[in-house]
Amino acid sequence: MRPARPLPALRRLVAALLFCILAGPTAQAGADPWDTATEAGVAAYEKTDLAQAERHFREALRLAEGFAEDDPRKAVSYSNMGVLAYELGAFEQAEQFHGQALQQRLKLYGGIHPAVADSLSLMGLALRDQGRFAEAAVALGDALAITRELQGPDSEAVATGHFRVAGVLMMAGQLALAEPHYRESLSIRRRTRPGADAETAASMHMLGWVLREEGQLDEAESLFREAMAMRGELFGPGHPGIASGYNNLAKIRQAQHRYGEAEALFKEALARAEKSLAPDDPDLATVLTDYAALLRAMDRAGEAESLEGRAKAIRGG
Repeated sequence: MRPARPLPALRRLVAALLFCILAGPTAQAGADPWDTATEAGVAAYEKTDLAQAERHFREALRLAEGFAEDDPRKAVSYSNMGVLAYELGAFEQAEQFHGQALQQRLKLYGGIHPAVADSLSLMGLALRDQGRFAEAAVALGDALAITRELQGPDSEAVATGHFRVAGVLMMAGQLALAEPHYRESLSIRRRTRPGADAETAASMHMLGWVLREEGQLDEAESLFREAMAMRGELFGPGHPGIASGYNNLAKIRQAQHRYGEAEALFKEALARAEKSLAPDDPDLATVLTDYAALLRAMDRAGEAESLEGRAKAIRGG
């Protein structure tokens, strides 16, 4: 299943960066034009009015480009434009804006500062979504190292940092490197967020996925089942993650050559995916494709072709 883009977190980050600047010693008394434009951009962004957000953020950036080189509001404007570009799917442009913010923040604050970590994280996400996984891993790894030094090993931000680094390493096919990051993310979340928790369930699921790919099937199964139970407790039986869990359990049974059990699990995964996902959702296509692979292994090519046809239609060809 594909990772979701962390847009709510990005919106919170925009607001947090704005607050830090307005509350800081460089804020101007009264209705400063940069403050007004930036506040209006953030308000529009939070309402998902991206056209208005772009208009206000561009005006704030135009004003900021006239400020002194050491004015931190420049970096905030670059960062806000980068977040907006990311939301619009302009990942290369987002990378460039976050790179400009990063360079100024390094000059202002040195290497160990939360704003530097923020820029590295946001640039890493933009690199990830361009498919530049090795560069993304470096940027996200540097952000993680800064955050760990500033906040200590057990903070939520450190758990998120490990999760992000693991994700890009997984996408690059470097599962052996991804595994310890997913383990550390899960370990932190178990310690700091006891009980049923969505982020903990996500870390369980992704660690299970990596372990399944590595052939560590027993531990993977245990993690998938725990994540499914947690998601059921939090969200009810219709959560898409539960369908994904059944799909992964089915693939474990297939790897164990227990085809009858695998098929029953694939049927359950497909039924749940059809209820919880849109008809054109790529995750539904994943379930169809995986189930078809089992049917082919069972010499049931006709049934497999039917599922593959549905998956192909979802993927547009």
